[in-house]
Amino acid sequence: MKKENERIGEFLRKKRTEKNMSMQAVADQLGVTPVQVHYWEAGKRTIYAYQLVAYCRVLGVSADDLAIMLYGGNNE
Repeated sequence: MKKENERIGEFLRKKRTEKNMSMQAVADQLGVTPVQVHYWEAGKRTIYAYQLVAYCRVLGVSADDLAIMLYGGNNE
């Protein structure tokens, strides 16, 4: 079973790449470095709730989408 950080990171990376956004573009909008974005997407660092909400807004992802990924459906 994957750690929650890894599951969140995979979800964020998938949504970012679907939107053809670079890590740099996301980082610029969030006011962080691309390295920080990489750590979040790789599940190597915990993303705080306020950062996660901001990241989802940048990607146009709803809280519902995130909750379904984390708690509903397939629990890999």
